[in-house]
Amino acid sequence: MAENKENLNENEVTTPEEVTENTTENTEQADALSSFLERETSDVMNKKDDKKPTKLSKTAKWFIIAAVAIVLITAIIVALVTIPATKTDKEFDPGTPVTLTVDENGEHQANVQLNSKGKLDNNSYGTLIEYTPSDIAKIEVENSSGTFTILAETPRTINEETGEEETDATIYTLVGFDDTALKTGGPDTIANDVSSLTFDSVADPVGDKASDFGFDNPRAKVKTTYNDDTTATIIVGDEAPSQAGTYVMFGDSEVVYVVANDAVDGLLFSVLDLITLEINTAASTTENAEFESLTLKGEAYGTTIELRPNDDKAIDTTYKMIAPKNMFISEIEAANITGAVRGLSGTEALCVNPSSSQLSQYGLSSPYAELSAVYPDTSVNLRVSKPQNDMVNIIADSNIIYSIEASRIPWIYTTLDKLTPDTVINPNFESLSSIEVTDSSGTYVFDITTKSESVDTTEGGQEEVSSTTARYNGKKLDSDNFYVFYQNICAMENAGKSNDSGSDTVALRIKLSYSTGRPTDTVTIYETGNTKYVAQLNGNIQSLVYKSYCTKFSQSVQDLIMGKTVGSF
Repeated sequence: MAENKENLNENEVTTPEEVTENTTENTEQADALSSFLERETSDVMNKKDDKKPTKLSKTAKWFIIAAVAIVLITAIIVALVTIPATKTDKEFDPGTPVTLTVDENGEHQANVQLNSKGKLDNNSYGTLIEYTPSDIAKIEVENSSGTFTILAETPRTINEETGEEETDATIYTLVGFDDTALKTGGPDTIANDVSSLTFDSVADPVGDKASDFGFDNPRAKVKTTYNDDTTATIIVGDEAPSQAGTYVMFGDSEVVYVVANDAVDGLLFSVLDLITLEINTAASTTENAEFESLTLKGEAYGTTIELRPNDDKAIDTTYKMIAPKNMFISEIEAANITGAVRGLSGTEALCVNPSSSQLSQYGLSSPYAELSAVYPDTSVNLRVSKPQNDMVNIIADSNIIYSIEASRIPWIYTTLDKLTPDTVINPNFESLSSIEVTDSSGTYVFDITTKSESVDTTEGGQEEVSSTTARYNGKKLDSDNFYVFYQNICAMENAGKSNDSGSDTVALRIKLSYSTGRPTDTVTIYETGNTKYVAQLNGNIQSLVYKSYCTKFSQSVQDLIMGKTVGSF
């Protein structure tokens, strides 16, 4: 700030006496010209013949008007030229004289210059310290949140072409948190505050009223060590009224300065303000994004849920459950879980290296929900408190407690019902070897053969191409029509949970056999006397299905064997 204020050179100032002399001289010249024009005009108007005055010609009138205009314009120009240009307050204000020194201990000191009466001749701006962040070696902070130390290292290299020294970005380390990532910009804010500090005014030039400005209990005391082995101490007091700034002391002096609020805001940071909000990192590759195992437990679930990737290629689904029961799981719910495990960021860091009492305080001694997942490149462990107003506390392997919106980790809301598949079964088309359907009209068997062969590509390579043939009673069926029929099996929608096995009356039974070695899957749908029937998969209740599905599917069987177009559900 101080470097932007220029002292006024006395030789460049036009004094009041010079202004008067210049104005008088030019005014006299203007008066002489005006007097001459007046005499000439008077002679013309006073010429008379013997009995009546001579009438002015039009030319004489225009001459007089022009002369008057010249006089006025000349006067204006003279005034503009002789009046000195107005200078800004900034150009006139040389600032408050400050003597900057380094004492025998290497500590930077600043002393304002007082007059014989012990007063400031000019209470204005000034500079207390002037370095750059790359000049810093260490920053020791003590404030209301505690104490911490930041080490700074700026890599320096010599440009081989120019021979000049070049610097890279400064690297900051929070002592005691060497393995903890720091928030981008946090340490930089502190470094900027302590590398260069200017003041706007002096609140107390002698410091006899320091207690009035908050220095009995200062908000922060910061000692900075620079690469030249000198140090500087900044003490932060209260905020000035009406947002005028913040009171500070510098070095050993008790002079109280007023600085801009944002000039020392970083000195009030806590350790938590410096720590990254990144709870864990995202997967670097697609392969690493899929877990090998995932376990959910805690009050949120009432049991332990174990999930694995689906390794059975005969069923088109991504994940399966192996505990508390075996089943393929909903693709929608699987996405809700897998998309909220890695790459998480909190809204606020709450506690670092919490004690047992602090874990209890934040609801994490007995977590509401726990997630453990193993990935090809890492393991993830997350513990979460019970949601309150869509906020939870979460702790990961970094041992930092964060707050985060509960909606950003929807796996804490998952249930066995939500994990139930969206459809009763989803067989892979190319893995099927036969489909047997039984309804009230009879039993129908469709034999399926899929062949693969390598074909040449336009790029000169080869690719595998599959072709599927379906037959009923030895008769080949239309491939497009049969594929729609297959899709209708996959469209058997989960219509809700059922604890009732239904009646003994079978409305529809579908047996699916595979060429992959997977055992036959049997879907049996039992009537219930209402619009939703009960579907069992391999003897286990799966879900409810709509009665209308059974009716439409039976019709699609008849359309298929009759060679009619099969409607899509």
